[in-house]
Amino acid sequence: MQANQERPLLVSPAFGTRWLKRIGSSAAFASLLLAALWLTLPNQAAPHANAQTTNEATVIVQFDGQARVVRGVEFTTPISGLTALQWSGLRVVYSDTSFGPAVCAIEGVGCPATDCFCNNDKYWGYSYWDGASWQSYAVGAGTSVISQSGSIEGWRWGSFGDPVVEVSPTLAADAALTWLHGRQVSTDGGFGGAGASVEAMLALGANHESAAERRPASTSPSLASYFTLNGAAYTQAAAGAAGKSAVAISAADVCLPTGALTPQAYYSPTLSAYTEQVGPNSWAILGAIAVSESVPSDVIATLRDNALVEGGWEWAPGWGADTNSTALAIQALVAAGEPVSASSIISGLGFLASAQNEDGGFAYAPGPAATSDANSTAYVVQALITAGQDPSGSSWTISNTNPISYLLALQLPDGSFEWQAGTGSSQLATTQVIPALLGQAYPVRQQEIAACPVVHLPSLGK
Repeated sequence: MQANQERPLLVSPAFGTRWLKRIGSSAAFASLLLAALWLTLPNQAAPHANAQTTNEATVIVQFDGQARVVRGVEFTTPISGLTALQWSGLRVVYSDTSFGPAVCAIEGVGCPATDCFCNNDKYWGYSYWDGASWQSYAVGAGTSVISQSGSIEGWRWGSFGDPVVEVSPTLAADAALTWLHGRQVSTDGGFGGAGASVEAMLALGANHESAAERRPASTSPSLASYFTLNGAAYTQAAAGAAGKSAVAISAADVCLPTGALTPQAYYSPTLSAYTEQVGPNSWAILGAIAVSESVPSDVIATLRDNALVEGGWEWAPGWGADTNSTALAIQALVAAGEPVSASSIISGLGFLASAQNEDGGFAYAPGPAATSDANSTAYVVQALITAGQDPSGSSWTISNTNPISYLLALQLPDGSFEWQAGTGSSQLATTQVIPALLGQAYPVRQQEIAACPVVHLPSLGK
């Protein structure tokens, strides 16, 4: 094996025919790529000459039945699919083998460098979008050729025949992310306050973007630095805020600011919960799991028992069942280990099904005159995903539409989303729709979070 850390991987032209001889003529299997060495690559496209035309390609990586990330890649001369993947800035594991270069893991999903064939059932499939559907390459990614703007390259971790999500939701999320990037404040790195910045971290983290690298200009503060300075007070406000922040900092890879609280600080043995409100309690559970804190069993039991007779949950006592609380409760229970076959999950899904409107979307509080909105629909989509449901499948299709198509209809030409049709661009709606369109339920990532380094400012004594 030979590592190539600084330049595009050079691929033997014989890769395709050798691989076909090894495993047969199946184009799908010919797209199987394995690898063995971690690449350290710049998070940008390769340099190009100003005199040349800059082309753009899109790389979409699907990790399971739904979860995806998307990256744009610029190039001036034709490149291979493997080069496009390398230039995407995603973490890639690859190896030079006797039959050519091979990819084994992307963003930590796949096989380790020491055993690229560790999984007998799953592999990284490689395909391209032909304008109507995904097509498997008849050659490996090292010999494929990307020469035109608009090319869409797909990678899917799974078994042979596993479906790949069509491109519309992912491309819509990509456009929304581009719009969101332009909303970052150049002077402080935030997105208009601590709450809005946490929502932005949730959206960016769903696409595996690091808050430390997200800055509007090279000389501007990063989103991570903004939260380091302003996040502590936000987490100290309430259990739900601490939980949502924990999910966000885990997803966007941010340290814990000095003085910031995590959900465990809010646990009340008297309440057997982090708070008596279901919505914030669900966020606290999700946040605790995101930062690897243990969730007391009585907290899970309390959330489960808080379900109303109609199967849904209410945000606060006496408010009545709503889609947002129900969607968050389902995600929290499943993340905590509740099986999707549990009666609480099935009842919750039944409530959501009864709340779906004819336009495919969901309102906060269901009812005959309830109007669907982007935020509520996005939360429901995430609940369906965590419960193993397909939000664009037949079970959630009504009047020839579904939650995903409803969301897509709310996107404006600039990439942003409306809260409801005709209400205009909404940053909150846009940030909350992005994870749903990327197929990401909460928590996006689970990891232990380190405390931010303490910065000692020099004394200004006379």
